[in-house]
Amino acid sequence: MTLLDAVRIARRFWMTIATCILLCLGLAAAYAASQPRLYTASSEAYVAVPSTSDSGVAELSVGTNVAAVKATAYAPLTQSGDVADLVIGRLGLTESPGAVSGSIGYTVEPSSPRIQVFATSTSPQKAKDIADAVVQATAEVASGIESNDADSGAVRMVPVTNAVLPATPTSPNVRRLMLIGLAAGIALAYVVVMVRMRLDTRIRRPEDITGLTDIGLIGTIPKSRDLRSRLHSEDLLRGAVGESLRHLRTNLMFADPDTAPRSVVVTSPQPAEGKSTVSALLARALALRGGKVVLIDGDLRRPMVATLFDIDPGIGLTQVLSGAVPLDEALVETDTAGLLVLPAGRIPHNPSEVVGSERMRDLIAELSSDHLVVIDAPPALPVTDAMILAQRVDGIIVITFMARSRKEHLKKVLNFAQGVNVRVFGIVLNGIPQGRAAGVYGYETYGYASDDRRVRQQKKRRRAGASARPAGSATVEADPEDPEQGFDTALDLLSQGDGQGGDPVPGDVVVGDPTSDGDVPDGIETAPPRPSEARTKG
Repeated sequence: MTLLDAVRIARRFWMTIATCILLCLGLAAAYAASQPRLYTASSEAYVAVPSTSDSGVAELSVGTNVAAVKATAYAPLTQSGDVADLVIGRLGLTESPGAVSGSIGYTVEPSSPRIQVFATSTSPQKAKDIADAVVQATAEVASGIESNDADSGAVRMVPVTNAVLPATPTSPNVRRLMLIGLAAGIALAYVVVMVRMRLDTRIRRPEDITGLTDIGLIGTIPKSRDLRSRLHSEDLLRGAVGESLRHLRTNLMFADPDTAPRSVVVTSPQPAEGKSTVSALLARALALRGGKVVLIDGDLRRPMVATLFDIDPGIGLTQVLSGAVPLDEALVETDTAGLLVLPAGRIPHNPSEVVGSERMRDLIAELSSDHLVVIDAPPALPVTDAMILAQRVDGIIVITFMARSRKEHLKKVLNFAQGVNVRVFGIVLNGIPQGRAAGVYGYETYGYASDDRRVRQQKKRRRAGASARPAGSATVEADPEDPEQGFDTALDLLSQGDGQGGDPVPGDVVVGDPTSDGDVPDGIETAPPRPSEARTKG
């Protein structure tokens, strides 16, 4: 896993990670709050060996060693029952000797006659009193061991430092508990994220598709609020959405290196994955390149094409197939030159039989002889209509939606297509985020800002250019935010073959009408029409 993958996973599961961390921190805080506040006080004692004024260095060294040995021997006495009884009697404690002994601790430095005694209690004053009393009681018990007379003896234990009143509790250690909670939260989040990723079968990124099948990803459609409104807008092929449609259009036209497809079915594994919207956008994008396109609503169960183009859905495909209405009367012209729409018409009770009829085969063959036919078909998994239609066209395009479509559903659709010998031109991933929502993958990282910001930047440049342009200047400047101009101009230069073209630079004079979508010569992407007999399959 690379750092980029870790960032992507953190952005995707940030809520899960935050929940796990907050949960563990909350449990650690609750545990700390439930524990009693304990205070610890410490005092020191020194084991002394009597010496005379005429003692030599050797005798003093021996005495120091004896004191260190005695200190190690006396230290456990601080937790003895005799010491506990003395402490209880002097302080008037209500605890048992065992409880008092359990609240006492000690440390002895190596080769040192010093003994440090610790006393823990729920009260700071009580902890201080117990620590001082333990040192006094231990000195008395040690003296009694050395001699029957407590006032005499060769070795004695002397209290050195009285305990200081503790200001802060030593237990629970809130900082330590919170650090443990943080570490536990991170570990829990890692386990939960790994389990979710193992169990999650949704398509989350383009790599999920390329790793699932050898069929190529021929296009990605960015998520946009005005995606449907672009069907009636002149800005269809501008910005990130326009570039994605150009990319899909070009890949579709060159799907077959010998012959461009003349008919294509657009379907999806499940409903609500954007197949109808993508079909309509693709048909209009194909028409804007100068060809003649017919968009057929082949979804006779839940037709959407008439709604998208705001046309009358009453007359359409079913009436044409039944012979009630001639084809010319059922075809509806749109505001896009070269684009005709054939609505679904009246919804029949047997959609599969209607789209699988010989009349449907003949209709597709007739239209594809001089048009490029795009058919919006029903989802492929709930019903069989899409695969029936797919056997009457050159191939299909499968639409998936990011974070909604599932890998197993896409795999089933591809297996169905392979089982009926249907060619799959490619897969389109719809709903790719752009702008701030894109994270580490999206269209903004490729160089396309959101449409709102693009429009603001474009207007700002135009105002600045108008104020700086000398009076009477008639120079036409290319819009650097409009990739349509540079793309179509390059195609025009390539088709002329004069070798005088160059890389378009923003600000140069643009040849042709900069407001039009540009008519691409037929020799660039449009395949020669084929006779209708070639469209018929046995």
